[in-house]
Formats: sequence, structure tokens, C-alpha cells
Amino acid sequence: MADTKREMESAQGGTEARQGPRPPARTDVKNESPHLSPAEARALDLQPGEVAEEEELEEDVPQQVAIGKRFGDWRTIASFAFAVLILGFAASKVNWPVTWRVLKHANVGLFVLAFVAYYISFPIRTHRWRRLMHNSNHGALREKIDHYPTWDLTQILYLSWFANVIIPAKLGDVYRAYLARRWIGVSLSRTVGTILAERILDLIVLFPLLVAAAFLTFQAKLFSANDTLVSQALFGALILAVVAGTVLTVMWRAGESVLRVLPHRFHDVYLHFRHGAISSFGNEAPALFGQTVVIWLLEGARLTCILAALGLLAPGKIGPAAAIFLALGSSVLTTLPLTPGGLGVVETFIPTVLVLLGVNGGFSTGAAVAVLDRIISYLSIAVFGFILYIFSDKARGAPPAPPAPADQPAGLVVAR
Repeated sequence: MADTKREMESAQGGTEARQGPRPPARTDVKNESPHLSPAEARALDLQPGEVAEEEELEEDVPQQVAIGKRFGDWRTIASFAFAVLILGFAASKVNWPVTWRVLKHANVGLFVLAFVAYYISFPIRTHRWRRLMHNSNHGALREKIDHYPTWDLTQILYLSWFANVIIPAKLGDVYRAYLARRWIGVSLSRTVGTILAERILDLIVLFPLLVAAAFLTFQAKLFSANDTLVSQALFGALILAVVAGTVLTVMWRAGESVLRVLPHRFHDVYLHFRHGAISSFGNEAPALFGQTVVIWLLEGARLTCILAALGLLAPGKIGPAAAIFLALGSSVLTTLPLTPGGLGVVETFIPTVLVLLGVNGGFSTGAAVAVLDRIISYLSIAVFGFILYIFSDKARGAPPAPPAPADQPAGLVVAR
């Protein structure tokens, strides 16, 4: 009966033929059902237990990732207001003539090199995400993922970064899954799992690198009675790294036996978390791990070039280890849901660390480093991302529906 009703509605409304993955359901049309047909569920390669979750995501996600509406939302306005307060506090500690003098003597060539180092990471990030999606899908979808144009996939990734710097709470990650669903036809829930796998890879690489860079950077201060703040911060980071490693190890080894001790309402959450964390790796874990290391080393290269551009590299005091610590620490702070892209928080963190390292000019010189770094890691994303959002077809509409077979009138669904 349900199939017959769907056929009648399709024939009457002249809706598109369902011969492949469709765009997410339009939630702005009242009473339009987001439910997937059996053909759509098969096209998305969904297991029976995943269909209900996919339908729920198709109904909810478009409203969550409407960037125009989210940008004017009170939560976004409040997060920017909080960022302005932090920036105002940091600015009150800066001697701006000193900062301007440091900036005037910056080496433009090294600044451009920092810019290049940052943007070189995007093709690597795109390739890593493609492999994660490849491993978590099968059949025709896997083939489509492998042949989807790299430039188009990079646009989707970059638009998600743009969303993250103008909207709090990392909604850009959900936006990326939404765009992948519209343009590639992959499952929303499974794509969220691949993005989660990305975060796990970053976590596995980031924390050990961060702790190692911190020890190398602050080794002279770790055992000083006058610098207990540094020791406490490093000890806290070490604890987080151990906890994260323990959770991942338990999840990997225990499998679904963990469900015995979890409340029933958390079962689906855990299963999809584990699916995203493990199945997306396939047999490519070493290669994915290596790509992640390169990505984070490029982050460190960006800060190294900026410090060199300002003449602040000092052997034994401020070197590549300090640059890596600044880059990784800044990246961790951007994940906080307080402000979009860590705005205000990162700009305070960088000068504070450089003050601890005893840089000449103190907070004001550190502010110059923060200005150059955030031109690359925040302002360029906001500007280029806005241009891409305006002109790229990826942020508008959806790919045209495939044409119906010649022997099937448009709008009809063949009974199965």
C-alpha cells in the first residue's frame, strides 16, 4: 500500500525519476516526506538498521546547515560578541606602535611561503577524505567516490572550513556531509563517520606531536619553581592524550561487547562512532596516518615561516618546535565551540606563549605573529570561502536528476 501511494503521488506531482541518489528532502515544503524509497536505500548502500537514521538526518540536517540563517542566529551573534570581548581584552595589552614596527619589517617572501605551506595541505586533506569515504562505501558508490573530480571535492571541503570560521560549534563538518550527500550521493550518516575518522586521525597524531613539541619548547621551564603554569598545562595535555589513546584502544579491542555496559539509548551512537572510527580506515591506516603527519607538519611550517619572516627564530629559544607547538595548540583551540574558528582565543594564545618564551617585545611582538598567522588561517578562509560560497555551484542547488529511461515516462516510479 505504501509503495502504491508513493507511485500515485509521484505520478500526480511529476516528481523526478528515482533512478539514483536524490538530493536531501526539501524541508521547506510542508508535508513532504523525507522517507527513502527501497531503490534509494539500495543506491545509498544502506544496511536496514541505517535507513531510519538516514531519513532522520535528511529531515534535520538541511535546517541545521543553512548558513544564511545560522549566520544571523542569536547563537552566532553571541559567539562573535564573545570573540570581540576577548579580542578587546588582548588588544588592551598590546603596544600597537611596537607591533606595527615589527610588522613593517616582515619578510614578504617568507610570509607568502607560509601561505603556500598552509594551502598545500588542502589537496592532501581532500585525498585523505576521499580514501576514508572509499573505505566506508561499497560497489557503485565507491566507484563514484574514486572518480569524483578532485577540484569539486576540494570545494566541498573548503566550504566546510568557511562554515566553521563564520558559525560556531563546528557545524561546517555537518555541512560537508550534507554537500557530499547532495553532490556525490553518499549516505549522510556514513559520511559523518568518515569526518569522525578524520578527527580520530588528527587526535592520534596531534596530541603526541603537541606534547613532544611542548617538552622541547619549554624544557628549561618545566622544572622551574617559578613556571608551574607551564608544567600544569603540559601535564593536563599529557593526561588528555593518555585518556584519548585509552578510549580508542578500548573501542578497537572491545568491539560491540561495550554495548553490554552502555545504556540502550547510547547503543546507536556508539555503533556509528565505532563504524566511523574503524571501517573508514580499511587497510590504509599507515598511509592515512602518514598523510595526517604531513598535514600537521605543514601547519608547523606555516608558523615557522611566519616567525622567520618577523626575525623571531632564535636557536635554543624559539625554533621549529615552538612553531609546531603554536600551530597545534592554535588548532586545538579552534575546536572549542565558544567562538567561530577560535576567533579571539587563538589571537590571545599565540602572544601569551611567546611571552612565556621570552620573546623581545613581549605581548606586542606576539601580537604581530598572531596578526600574520590569522590573516592566513582565518581571514583568507573567510574571504576566499565567501567568494566560493557565492560563485560555486556546490553551495547552490544540487546536480540535475539523471534522465528517466526512454521506455519510462518522467515522474513515474517502477513498482518493485
